[in-house]
Amino acid sequence: GQLCDRYHALHADVYTWFRIAFDHFGRTTTPQQTRIAQDIFQRLLSRGFLLQDTLEQLRCESCGRYLADRFVEGTCPSCGYAEARGDQCDKCGKLINAVELQNPQCKLCRGTPVVTPTQR
Repeated sequence: GQLCDRYHALHADVYTWFRIAFDHFGRTTTPQQTRIAQDIFQRLLSRGFLLQDTLEQLRCESCGRYLADRFVEGTCPSCGYAEARGDQCDKCGKLINAVELQNPQCKLCRGTPVVTPTQR
């Protein structure tokens, strides 16, 4: 709350100073913003601009959540570095898809995540 309130007011002042006007300058926490976002989504969906696909993601059963790249580490499939992150290896610099890591480990609980197909 307080941080968002501060920056919302700061941005509003900057836009006013530059004489930039909006039909609606709101916040993500308002019902009006929710309606706007849902309307845009529904229009994109109905016009065929959104695609649904199946992706493989790492899921930690212990934590009960899908893991973002930053919550996974393991062995780099390229160079064998044991502490590679879920997005890249700091030793060889290779970009990594987290599901490619060998011996992946959840950074939150140290559990072993499983590769799970998800619809997106």
